[in-house]
Amino acid sequence: MKKRLLPRMAGFQRRGPVQPTLVADTPLLDIDRLTVRFGGLVAVSDVSLDVPEGTIVSLIGPNGAGKTTAFNTISGIYAPTSGAVRFRGRRLERSFTAGTFWAAMGIGLLTGLVCAAAAVDIDRLWLAVVKRGMLTGEPFTATGAVERLRGYFRAELALDQMAGKWRVVSADGGDVLAIRRDLPEARALRDRLQAAVTARRAGPGTVPDASDLTRPAEPVAGAVELPPIKEEVLDRLAAGKRRVRLRGWLGLAAGWALGTAGTIAVWRRGRRSPHVVAQCGISRTFQNIRLFSNMTVLENVLVGLDRTIPGGVAAMLFKTPANQLAEAEARRRAIEELGFVGLAAEGNRIAGQLPYGDQRRLEIARALATGATLLLLDEPAAGMNPTETADLAALVERIRGRGVTVLLIEHHMNVVMRISDRVAVLDHGVKIAEGTPAEVRCDERVIEAYLGTEG
Repeated sequence: MKKRLLPRMAGFQRRGPVQPTLVADTPLLDIDRLTVRFGGLVAVSDVSLDVPEGTIVSLIGPNGAGKTTAFNTISGIYAPTSGAVRFRGRRLERSFTAGTFWAAMGIGLLTGLVCAAAAVDIDRLWLAVVKRGMLTGEPFTATGAVERLRGYFRAELALDQMAGKWRVVSADGGDVLAIRRDLPEARALRDRLQAAVTARRAGPGTVPDASDLTRPAEPVAGAVELPPIKEEVLDRLAAGKRRVRLRGWLGLAAGWALGTAGTIAVWRRGRRSPHVVAQCGISRTFQNIRLFSNMTVLENVLVGLDRTIPGGVAAMLFKTPANQLAEAEARRRAIEELGFVGLAAEGNRIAGQLPYGDQRRLEIARALATGATLLLLDEPAAGMNPTETADLAALVERIRGRGVTVLLIEHHMNVVMRISDRVAVLDHGVKIAEGTPAEVRCDERVIEAYLGTEG
């Protein structure tokens, strides 16, 4: 059986001496038995790969071998089904810290308060705390609102107005106990009825709750006759405080648990999100160019530097001195990165108007601007002519010369064999070979699965 591509590949030689590799005890990137499944489809199966610091490692294989899936998992777009991805010896995920715990508890408490308000009927709560004070002419103050809120949870009787007359009602407004024309008389009657309810609530031989005795009866001229009230109404009013408080505490507890659990679930879902991976020091390009086509070349690179500008939206709106200094520094760094990839003169052009090869270089400049120590390049030479491909290979070598480690997916074998320190080969999601370019080039499994044979 005659090997078709071996003679053509045998002529490839590495250009220039290989720069010394900075190999540490722990690799910069450690992929440990990575498996990614999509339902019944296994895209990556039990793949392990080390990327030492200061090297260029290429990942090659036929289309559908799982190369881009591996990249997406490293960069946080996909979550691994099993296995681990470690960067500088640590998993690529946020740690659960004390700040995370207290943030979840705080959001849970806020959710619990909202649920407690809903459980005790927020409409009636508004009526009791705000509207009734306005009806009786009391000025709205924080102290008064808190006192009326306490009264609602103590299920105290209240005053309400309808058709010019004053009504003595239960705290939730569900029971109307009496109607009077004058406000002072209605208040006095309310106080006497409240005393009767408190006595029924305390019961014979028991000590009443101190909160039932906090409101002294208001003096009023003349005697106020109590209206006849059914026993079952008094019993219901006496049990009202326990009922309201029970609903409130249950709403608070349920809301607190739900809010805390939901916050932690959302946090876990974003634990390996792409921005977390980028903050660790990993950046990437894409197989299909993903630029902001309607923005300028300089603005595209500035996007990669956005996280270096402190203060957020408020600082940007008010143009604080710190924000202006950071923006000036980001602009300087963006121009520097454009110069590095050979696009210094194109800063004010619209990105979508650049030639295809320059768009590829712009995407690399944006990735470098993040300050990444590991750069993932997904088929950067795709669609390039031979001259552009050779320039790209030289650019990748210059990137390695800056101390940035490169993990590369590429189908151009001349680029792979020229610049790679090590090459790993995937086929149907399984790693079938790994070694130096010379070793991989001569591997029978690689030739059969990827390079091709002919009889």
